[in-house]
Amino acid sequence: MAVVFKTGDQLQPVTHEVTNEKMIEFEKCVWDRGRNSHSDINAAKADGIHRTIASGQNQMAFLHELMELNFGDAWVYGGKISVRYIHPVYAGDHLTATGLVTSIGEFDGKPRVELQLWCENQDGRKTSAGTASAAQPSSMRSWVKKNSEGAEK
Repeated sequence: MAVVFKTGDQLQPVTHEVTNEKMIEFEKCVWDRGRNSHSDINAAKADGIHRTIASGQNQMAFLHELMELNFGDAWVYGGKISVRYIHPVYAGDHLTATGLVTSIGEFDGKPRVELQLWCENQDGRKTSAGTASAAQPSSMRSWVKKNSEGAEK
């Protein structure tokens, strides 16, 4: 059974280390723009940056994972998010995506969870911040494969 959130609840966080290899792979996978300040040190230096930086899309992936983990299909089918990137993320940073339930509202007659969410690095500095909303969590994970007995693979 899924958790039912209340105002003031904190989401189960997600933490990942950001590495040069992961930044380069992410750039190729999401949108191969060729050499840029996210994947190539020489391009970063040409842009006036002393080292490569992770793209905002990279942080968004962590926030999306946070919402999938905590809300399941309620996030995937109808969730909304708005985020600003406020501090660079570099290789070697450990980012933690987390969120806080700010209110429980109603939309189309159904409960809707409103949240503040953010990523912060290992020093506690916020690197992105924004808001999100979704229906109360669902235990359904339609993207997870199941075996013949219904257990997750």
